[in-house]
Amino acid sequence: MNKRSFLKVCSSLISSHFLAPLLTWAVAEKLKNWAGNLEYSTENLYSAQTLDQVQEFLKKQSSLKVLGTRHCFNKIADSKRQFISLKDMDQVIALDTAARTVTVGGGLTYGHLSPYLDGKGWALHNLASLPHISIAGACSTATHGSGEENGNLATAVAGLEIVNAVGEVVQLSRLKNGQEFLGAVVGLGALGVITKITLDIQPTFQM
Repeated sequence: MNKRSFLKVCSSLISSHFLAPLLTWAVAEKLKNWAGNLEYSTENLYSAQTLDQVQEFLKKQSSLKVLGTRHCFNKIADSKRQFISLKDMDQVIALDTAARTVTVGGGLTYGHLSPYLDGKGWALHNLASLPHISIAGACSTATHGSGEENGNLATAVAGLEIVNAVGEVVQLSRLKNGQEFLGAVVGLGALGVITKITLDIQPTFQM
């Protein structure tokens, strides 16, 4: 086989389905945080789309962590075994204007919720510094928001739906569960996966 024939064969193989998966694997990037300065210890990432999927997945795992929008700069969010993502569970579930609350999926971000609320005449008391940050992640890690006299983001939480380690759904609210609820709001992921979160809202700010 001459040089020209050899190059043609190699070119054909590279463009074929035979080598495509291998090349994709070879150039695939490792999971990293948002800033790109921290590489996670595993690439095992399961994306859940429903509550049932979260429950079934947790029942099968001995250890995992929720991977949010990766806005963490240390290894507290790292896992050596398994991640679960709720990125696809990003819907606004209920707006209760009488109770002044909004309930959202565990993967919704502030950048998506804020325009929705504004269009309905409502707002949150405080916001994360960037629009892509997930609401459940920011609240469960006590993200501070802005303003000296504003409570941090977690102070807006009025209710939680959590799937615990054995796949059970646990409902907690400020009104019904008192100290148990307060201890769960900033749980750092230790109590389970937050699949729904209910926030206090207020009328839209007037400029």
